Amino acid sequence: MVGLTILTPTLPLIKNELAVSGEAVQQLLTVFLIALAIGQLVCGPISDRIGRRPVLLLGALLFSLAGCLAMFTQSIEWLIVLRFFQGIGASACMSMGRTIVNDVYERDDAARQMSTISTVLAIAPALSLAFGGILAEYAGWKGAMAILVIAGMTVFYSALKLLVETNLNRMSSLSFMSVLKAYASLVQNKQFVAWAMAGGMQIGIFFSLNAFLAYQYQRNGYSMAEFGLWFALTPISYIFGNTLNRFWFVSRGIELAAFVGCIVSMIGIMAMYVTQSMGITHALSLAIPCCIFGFGNGIVVANTTIGAITAAGKFAGTGSGVVGAWQMATGGIAGAIIIAMGGDQIFSVAAGALIVMSIIAVVSMIYVRAHR
Repeated sequence: MVGLTILTPTLPLIKNELAVSGEAVQQLLTVFLIALAIGQLVCGPISDRIGRRPVLLLGALLFSLAGCLAMFTQSIEWLIVLRFFQGIGASACMSMGRTIVNDVYERDDAARQMSTISTVLAIAPALSLAFGGILAEYAGWKGAMAILVIAGMTVFYSALKLLVETNLNRMSSLSFMSVLKAYASLVQNKQFVAWAMAGGMQIGIFFSLNAFLAYQYQRNGYSMAEFGLWFALTPISYIFGNTLNRFWFVSRGIELAAFVGCIVSMIGIMAMYVTQSMGITHALSLAIPCCIFGFGNGIVVANTTIGAITAAGKFAGTGSGVVGAWQMATGGIAGAIIIAMGGDQIFSVAAGALIVMSIIAVVSMIYVRAHR
């Protein structure tokens, strides 16, 4: 996600330098997210056939090449196209990272490693967002793009020199029909669907909070700067949840860990609804419930990700792609639906939608535990 956050502070610079509208510049983020979702659906099945290493190498190379070309374009249209290819490259790296962890480690150990990765994924975007602002001020948007090129080439070189192939049970052939068969197998796999549903709902809730929570802080009399500082406690709690998951919860079994995490997350969302319904306006009435949610979310995400990929069996690469795409989709769609329902104006509508999503996550984990 660094490919998204490090460029965000530079959008006004791109708008001014290329003399284009804000809507056109916003597409640089939108097409990147679309490519992340589509790319994971494609890269997963390919890796089941040809292996993880070639897909990761090609993805890192495509990400770097597209970034390099973007530095020399003065056309917003070409920049948008190149950002799409950057997203495809990033999707290969993201999906292969998850799949390789699943290939190399047994399920519980894989969940521990995924917790570590999730922690890094929480820290890196936050740092890149701050660093991107400094970089934008001193090096412009092309400086930010250059950092992405360097990052992509670092991944490519590291994979080329250090990574060995981890897919030792490849599919015998790859065709349109075989890909459809793999997807059909996953859709019919109730364990996979339940794991993916639980994780997708949890990530969707987090992105939805980003979409509407600022409005409630504003109604309670807080500035956007204050909102940012208070909401920053949520990813900190997420990191704490990931850490505790790695060193304690996983050893109790990932089914139980994910179930407990979903319950904790739901308690946080319900607490938020209650405090605002009571008319409590202090920032802590939102920040503390968000921290409870973030902590639970940190326990859930790594375990549901590994649970889903493991449940996919021989279609692990395809499963990883579906999980990643589903997470991207719920993250974007849930927030958009809540805003369309008036969640930015009526907090109870937004919080009610999140409670429903929390219940879906809990019910999904109940199913997993009952049919393991």
